[in-house]
Amino acid sequence: MTSKTQLIASAFKKAGAFIYPKVCLHCNDVGYNGMDLCERCYQGLSWVQYACARCALPLPTGNAPVCGACSNRELHFDYAQTPFRFEGFIRDAVSQFKFNYKLNLGKLLAQLLTEHIENKCVDIPKIIVPVPLHKKRLRQRGYNQALEIARIVSKEISSGLVYDEIYRNRDTSVQMELPAKQRHKNVKDAFSVKDDSTILKNKHVCIVDDVMTTGNTVNEVAKCLKKVGAEEIGVWCIARVSTGKDE
Repeated sequence: MTSKTQLIASAFKKAGAFIYPKVCLHCNDVGYNGMDLCERCYQGLSWVQYACARCALPLPTGNAPVCGACSNRELHFDYAQTPFRFEGFIRDAVSQFKFNYKLNLGKLLAQLLTEHIENKCVDIPKIIVPVPLHKKRLRQRGYNQALEIARIVSKEISSGLVYDEIYRNRDTSVQMELPAKQRHKNVKDAFSVKDDSTILKNKHVCIVDDVMTTGNTVNEVAKCLKKVGAEEIGVWCIARVSTGKDE
């Protein structure tokens, strides 16, 4: 957008905020910083302070740039970023958005992720790829939560959105219901990419999902992106589970 267009858009946005003020989706107080979340609830979110640079696992201190698990496994993505631990209001909001059609919470989560990206990420990717749902799960749910998040983020940071080059080729079991040893097997080779895909070649691409735990799902997606020549692959998620259960 030109500077003149940006000024006009900003003016309309401010006018809209004045006429229709934001209201906190957690406590119904007045919204903060253009979001449906008040300042007190915003400050009380489960922010990640220190994290592994490869998989975004929350760490107790910033002394080690990479966690022990990443030193001993093959990752197909280069880095991961997440603003929150998967707990408290964030956990509830993700669940309500994902399973109870609370799209307003999805918009808020996408805004929070965008804010984190703009503050933390120097090199913005050319393309964003949401983790795909299987067509059966998509019919049941009505929408892909990762795609809804990616739509907002890509628009705000001016990155391209690609969601039809990669697909889930089988309906996998829900990861959180499986023992740890079965989770990797559950999603192994569960994704495919179009053989003639060229749009991702030599590009910096970022995978978007709602929650990341062990990273098995996004790692399988990244493997597909590598096959069609993606040069650098990142992962952006709303929240990261610290231990135990999977996404």
